[in-house]
Amino acid sequence: MRRYFDYSNEISPAELYEGLVGFGLFAERIPNFLASKTFLDYTRTLKLPLKIKPKDYIRFSSMRNINVPRSMAIPEPFAYANQCHALSENWIEIQKHFEEKTKNDSYKISRIHIRKLHNKSPLFEMNYKNFDKDGAPEQDILIKSKYIAEADISNCFPSIYSHAISWALIGKESAKINKTDKTQWYNNLDYHIMNVKYGETSGLLIGPHSSNLIAEIILVSIDSEMIKQGFKYIRNIDDYQCFAETHEQAERFLVSLSDELAKFELSLNHKKSKICSLPKANVRNWVTKLNHFYFTNTYNFEEKLGLRVKELKGYLDFAVEVMLESNNDAAVLNYAIKSLSDKYLGANAKNYFQKQIHHLVLLYPYLTGILEEKVFDPHSIPNWVIKSIAKDLFELGISKRLFDACSYAVFWALKYNFELGIENLKNLAIDSNDCIFLLICYQYDKATQKKGYLKEYKDHAITLKKLDFDRYWLFIYEVLPWSDLTDNYRLMKKEGISFLRDL
Repeated sequence: MRRYFDYSNEISPAELYEGLVGFGLFAERIPNFLASKTFLDYTRTLKLPLKIKPKDYIRFSSMRNINVPRSMAIPEPFAYANQCHALSENWIEIQKHFEEKTKNDSYKISRIHIRKLHNKSPLFEMNYKNFDKDGAPEQDILIKSKYIAEADISNCFPSIYSHAISWALIGKESAKINKTDKTQWYNNLDYHIMNVKYGETSGLLIGPHSSNLIAEIILVSIDSEMIKQGFKYIRNIDDYQCFAETHEQAERFLVSLSDELAKFELSLNHKKSKICSLPKANVRNWVTKLNHFYFTNTYNFEEKLGLRVKELKGYLDFAVEVMLESNNDAAVLNYAIKSLSDKYLGANAKNYFQKQIHHLVLLYPYLTGILEEKVFDPHSIPNWVIKSIAKDLFELGISKRLFDACSYAVFWALKYNFELGIENLKNLAIDSNDCIFLLICYQYDKATQKKGYLKEYKDHAITLKKLDFDRYWLFIYEVLPWSDLTDNYRLMKKEGISFLRDL
C-alpha cells in the first residue's frame, strides 16, 4: 500500500506549479465557465516572482451540504502565481517535510490531499477516493476498539496562522529566531502565503488548491505527534476519527489533539467533538446503505441497468429517509443522484426523475453543482425542463441572496441555449456586487443582447476598478478592453488571455 509521501514525491516542481496554477485557481463549486490554463501558459513568459504589493481577493459564497453558505475565495491571479511559484521552488524541502512526518506511519492517516489524479489535470479533488492505492485502514484499527472519538478543527483554514507554516517546517524556536531573515526559504514561502490575503497573517483562502497543500504542512506535523502518543485515527482534511479501546483513551485523544492544535494557534470545534460506543455505523454509513439498496424488477437497455418508476421512486424515497437520519445532510442526496447517472430511465421514469430533481434542488441548492454532469447530460433532460428548473432556482436565489444558485441558473441558460426571460437581469447582477454572478450575467447578456445594452456593465466595471479592483478583478478584466486596464492586466489582455471557457 502506498504511503503518504509517495504521493507528493511523484509530483515534480514543474508539475506542482502547472497543477496549482493551471487547474487550481478556481474552486470546484463554481459553474464550469472559468479556466486558468491560458493564464498558466502566460505566466511561463514572466519572470516570477513578480514584484507586487499584497493583494485582496474575490469573495463569494457556495451552499454547503447542510444548507448553510460557505465563504470562499478566488485569489488575485498574479499573487497566486507568485505563491505557487514559491511552493514549486521549495517543493523539494516540502517533500522532505512530508516524508519526515509520515515515514513511520503504519497506514495513511490523511485521506484527502494533493496527489496525481487518474486521467485528470488538477492535483486536488475534494472527497477523492482510491481504495486500491489508499487502502481502508479503518477496518484494521477498529478491530480491538470499543469507542470512537470524532472531532474537527474550528474554522480550520480561516484560523491557520501563516507564520505557523515555518513552525511546522523547521520548528517554532528556529522559526522565531530567523523570522526577519528574508533569505530563508520558509520565510519567503510565508511572505507569498500572506500576499494572497492582503498581507494578513491569519487564514488561508478557501477555494484555491494551494491552500489544501499549505494546510497539510501543519496538519501532518500534528499527526506525527499524535501517532507518537499511540493514537489510531484517520483524518479527512480537518475531520478526525480516532478508534480507542477504552473511553479514557478516547478522552485522551481529544485532550491531546487540542494540545497539539494549540501549538499552531488552532483549536477544536468542541460542539462537534464526541465519543461514541462501538459497534456504531461509520459516520458515512449512508454510503453503504445506498450502495446496498436492492433494485427489483429491473431490465437491461444498451448495457445499462434500466429502472422503472416504482424502483426509482423507492430508491429516491429511501435516499431522503437516509438523509433525514443523517442530520439532513444533502450529501446523501448528492451521492444518490450521482449513482443514478449511469442508469437508463425510460420515458415515465425520466419524467418522474426530472420532476423530483426540480423539487429537490429548490429545497437543497447544494445539489446544483452536479446537475449538469450527473443529471442533465447523462439523462438527456430536455432544454425546456432545464429552463423551468433554472427559472425557479434563479427566483429562489434572488429572494434569499444565494447568488451561487443564480449563477448556475444563468450558466445553464448559456450552455443549453435558452432564454431565462429575466427582464431586470443586468440590474440584479449589478446590485448583487457578487463577482461571479456579475460575470456570468454579463456573458449571458453579451450573447443575447445588443452591444449598447452592455454599457452599464462596463460603467460598473470602471467604478469597481477605482474602488475595489482586487475584489472584482475577474469581472473587471473580462469586461474592459486592455486600454482601460493597467500594469500586468493591461499586458495580459493585450496578449488575448481570458479566464472564460468556450461554452
